[in-house]
Amino acid sequence: MKLDYDVLSTAITFTDAVKERCLDLRSLKVAKLENLAMTKDLHDTIDLTDNDLQSLSPSDFPPFTRLKTLLLSQNRITHIEPKTASKIPHIESLILANNSLAELGDIAVLSEFKDLVRVALVGNPVCTKQNYRLWVIFCCPKLRVLDFRRVKDVERAEAKRVFSGSKEAKEYAKQVGSTVSGGGTTGTFVVGEGAPVAAKQIVKPHTGPSPEEAARIKAAIESAGSLEEVARLKRQLEGGSVPSSKKR
Repeated sequence: MKLDYDVLSTAITFTDAVKERCLDLRSLKVAKLENLAMTKDLHDTIDLTDNDLQSLSPSDFPPFTRLKTLLLSQNRITHIEPKTASKIPHIESLILANNSLAELGDIAVLSEFKDLVRVALVGNPVCTKQNYRLWVIFCCPKLRVLDFRRVKDVERAEAKRVFSGSKEAKEYAKQVGSTVSGGGTTGTFVVGEGAPVAAKQIVKPHTGPSPEEAARIKAAIESAGSLEEVARLKRQLEGGSVPSSKKR
């Protein structure tokens, strides 16, 4: 389905419990973002869960200075193009659960979203990569919640040690950040700063929710039947709580 005038003009909007204005574009089989300028930057949240998007690019968005949350779970996103953040500079929450991001280099672009405090990538192949969690924390200095788990100070310190501070560590960060899906490279990529450590000292951290917790998170996302439920789930996850297996 195309995001044309008819679709956008009839899309449901509402104000959630935290007084954020939300635009519901869920489950429309949208394959490309277009015509979003018609929404006139009136929303804090855009819900694009359960569509057919394969990428995000600067051309997908007009300049949106109000937008703070993008819900993009259950699409087929494999990459986010550089400079996408320049169009949506104030994004704080980016929910990308159950997509197809596969390499650490595919998510290095998250460093361009300077205000990110909440990111969800659970259900993406990249979550199985060594040092995945530390890499995201390193790329996003303001991050408070990753994959519905609070980011700890010890993780921040470890991320800095692993990816910066010594020549060897910075070379490792450059290698990790430039390796993208398909076996290619993006060229030079360096982000962050920190205390000295050699890349050989890398310690594999906890990478996110347990299989049981991941299944509960996925089920909660899939079963959310309204934007009110999505907003409630978002508040619960931002607090570091994993959804119960029981319906409320």
